[in-house]
Amino acid sequence: MCGIFGAVGKKLDKYDEGGLKPVLSSLSKRGPDGNGILFLPSVVLGHTRLSIVDLKSGAQPMKDGGKNTYISFNGEIYNYKELKKELIEKGHQFITESDTEVILKSYAEYGTDCLSHLDGMFAFALWDEKKQVLFLARDRFGKKPLYYTFDKDGNFLIASEIKALFAAGIKGEVDPEAIDNYLTLMYIPPWKTVYKNIHVIPPAHAGIFEDGKIKIWKYWELEEKPIKDSYAKAREKIKNLFEDSVKKRMVADVEIGSLLSGGVDSTLVSAYAQKFSKTPIKTFSVGYGEHINELPYAKEASEKIGTDHYTIQAGGELIKELEKVIEYMDEPHADSSNFPQHILSELASSKVKVALSGDGADELFMGYGWYWKYDNTKKIVRVKNAIFSNRFKEHIKNISVFSKAERKKLWNDKSALNDDFIGKNIKKINLFDLSTYLPGQLLSKVDRTSMMHSLEVRCPFLDYRLAEYVYNLPENYKMKNGMGKIMLKDILLGIMPEEFVNRKKQGFGAPIKEWLREKKTEKFVIEALGVDSPIYKYLKNDVVGKIISSFYAGKDDSFCYKVWSILCLSLWLKHHGKYHVSR
Repeated sequence: MCGIFGAVGKKLDKYDEGGLKPVLSSLSKRGPDGNGILFLPSVVLGHTRLSIVDLKSGAQPMKDGGKNTYISFNGEIYNYKELKKELIEKGHQFITESDTEVILKSYAEYGTDCLSHLDGMFAFALWDEKKQVLFLARDRFGKKPLYYTFDKDGNFLIASEIKALFAAGIKGEVDPEAIDNYLTLMYIPPWKTVYKNIHVIPPAHAGIFEDGKIKIWKYWELEEKPIKDSYAKAREKIKNLFEDSVKKRMVADVEIGSLLSGGVDSTLVSAYAQKFSKTPIKTFSVGYGEHINELPYAKEASEKIGTDHYTIQAGGELIKELEKVIEYMDEPHADSSNFPQHILSELASSKVKVALSGDGADELFMGYGWYWKYDNTKKIVRVKNAIFSNRFKEHIKNISVFSKAERKKLWNDKSALNDDFIGKNIKKINLFDLSTYLPGQLLSKVDRTSMMHSLEVRCPFLDYRLAEYVYNLPENYKMKNGMGKIMLKDILLGIMPEEFVNRKKQGFGAPIKEWLREKKTEKFVIEALGVDSPIYKYLKNDVVGKIISSFYAGKDDSFCYKVWSILCLSLWLKHHGKYHVSR
């Protein structure tokens, strides 16, 4: 993985080597193995590198030897060898073994349509000197981030992380409407940022910056094209697509491990990864002590698969580690597993540079309980719900940490209230999960917490060919009789025993309620949300106080995630306020 930065404009004097030193330093965890800078009359490109493929000759920014095009690229192109072969047959010549050069040559051959040929996770900025345009793109599911803004001189800036834009001198203007979305979801929707003046290239989008203007378009989406394959045929096709996806993600010039929780998804990933390794792969698990402990299942899976297994316990240094994560994250984010994902990544990065994960399986194969919630009720209730209820609206209501009425009471300025946290034409729970929850909550968490430790995480379930196929299979191939991921479990039964495969789902979420009720955490929460908290620039002190009191004094567990969300927001404002425009 890498960090990228770029500036396009007519007043680029301050983006010299001295000016870019703090910018690249802010991205050093994304790329600790080296950095590079390219200076041209109208553009500056910067890059920090985590060396994974072509360790010797893959340095960036990179120039296409035959064209006046230059690139700063973050990510991995999994089909780069196949693409390279096709491009050589079309007459292109290569001087490196890197996937970066394949993007340059693909652009030379196909223009911006090169994106339809790329299979991977990526964010890049490609400068075309002849056309004087900057071509930007981000992968289909939004695994790799890409932000942009304008500086006070009118220069166009891009970066992998917002902190790099701050290092370049930008001040963020907090958007209360985005904060309102956070209070609803515990994260910022993936098509916006927490700042009015800093923007994001959304997942599956690309852009062209030309003549001072940015034009953005969507180049891919999951389309409904129902597939009528039999269950047996679908099962075999999924096995083949998944095996191919894992195989492609096992390509690197460094050692690759796997994050193994002991659940269905990570066990399948680890088992298939071991197929493509001549030696035992390293696997990594985190436990929550007496609260939630899947370590025995991870150990069982490791022993069955034959991996070299490592574990760590979360919880001991909750406050200290939570603050570390929040300080690193550029935007408010309250996923309960941010902290454990961080220490798991720290453990993994001490042994490997790349790790596979099971992210995306629950969204694709309907592994969450909310998918079959209605099906677990009596028939007369299901009929009533079908007539009088809207499943999608009910779902949004159920996942909202604060309802609109509750947020209205919270805000000092009620004009922040809005419902812009559901993407256009999103009317199905599954599509909301894939287009909003997955990139906004889960993939952003995995990217930032892994990059904190210079660890690259690859997600085999998010192979776009696999996703397109699974998305269009009949729902009863994915969930049935109150059970999700039935096809994945069916496949896993060929590897693990029935009692392992069909046990109750636990998930990766941390025991937030129990942690918050610990005396030292309670003291920390009350101090963090005291009268001096920066959160009261936005929210009412007395209403926040009642929420805290309801949870602690009133022993009302229903306020658990409200307290957690407000705490994380307060800590985020505390650590990032120095980068903000004064209110």
